[in-house]
Amino acid sequence: MRWDIRWAGFGGQGVIRAGEILGSAAVKQGLDSALRPMYGPEKTGGWSRADVVISDQPIIFPLIVRPDILIAMSQDGMNRDGSSLKKDGMLLIDGELVKDIKCYPSKVYSVDATNIADSLGRRIVANIVMLGAFVKAFRIVNEDILLQTIIETFPKAAELNKTAFKLGMENVKEVKI
Repeated sequence: MRWDIRWAGFGGQGVIRAGEILGSAAVKQGLDSALRPMYGPEKTGGWSRADVVISDQPIIFPLIVRPDILIAMSQDGMNRDGSSLKKDGMLLIDGELVKDIKCYPSKVYSVDATNIADSLGRRIVANIVMLGAFVKAFRIVNEDILLQTIIETFPKAAELNKTAFKLGMENVKEVKI
């Protein structure tokens, strides 16, 4: 099975780092993974995107044309990349920042990642909240392996990231459109 996953947001949200962590976790569980990070010329606040391909077969063509899953962490990301989602694709949004869905997914999941991260005192962990929501909603990678990858990536913030990850898992919900 091949999963084409697109993370879309703005610089400073950790979109690319989330893609790196997801791809690393997939490789640790024996899957193949490829990452294509993209971002605008602005230092912070410009557009940011991470395309992650995960497959149980070798990845011959690593580019994503129509993602199976879109994770929109900002309205701008949704506006820019929503139309790229496959007709039967699935969507995960930061419900606090994305109010207008610009595509027709088969399923929509939402978590208020930025609000949860703010409640923890570190907005920067919104991407970790989204990773928790991602693993709960889509079950593509193993939850324990993904959490361990996060901890290995940020060992000094292990407790904060464990909490953010678990809150993402606990607070993601499917929404009807």
